[in-house]
Amino acid sequence: MLGAIFMKIIIIGSSGSGKSTLARELAKKTDYPVLHLDKVFHKHPSDLGRIKLREATRDFISQNENGIIDGNYGSSLSERLPYIDEIVWLKGSRFKTVFRVIKRSILVRLFHKNRSDMAEEFREKWDKDYLEFLNFVWTFPEKEFPQIEQKISEFAVWDKVIILKNRKDKEKYLIKYDRKTKN
Repeated sequence: MLGAIFMKIIIIGSSGSGKSTLARELAKKTDYPVLHLDKVFHKHPSDLGRIKLREATRDFISQNENGIIDGNYGSSLSERLPYIDEIVWLKGSRFKTVFRVIKRSILVRLFHKNRSDMAEEFREKWDKDYLEFLNFVWTFPEKEFPQIEQKISEFAVWDKVIILKNRKDKEKYLIKYDRKTKN
């Protein structure tokens, strides 16, 4: 545990970039609670899901001195940015993110096990919506990065942004928490 240091961290990036994995790894090192936004959003129909997302975000931030919030969801980004100490932005290759999404889908189907960061009610289907989702992942840098950048600029929190592009960057980032936990 990091002791007297209080941290609220959000992890953002494309689907398949490793947000949930990094959140779990960071939580192990820090004992911080994690809010997986996918788990909240996919538990409810879309309009209600966005409302629940904002509620869950506000509750999580107000109830935890330390915490990790895993997920993008531009509709709730404004709820998070004023209270965050670090923004970890995963910017991996689009080939790798699409590959990971497909691999994850195959593994979920083969082993009939839902992801721990996803709502139990969520069932992924390989249909037109899935193809649209893959397109969303592929076009994420062009379509979503500018919106994220705009939000970060609105809240003037660029000094809190840490960009990680690959596994080596993630390992370097996690090392700083190794040092803090030993104190």
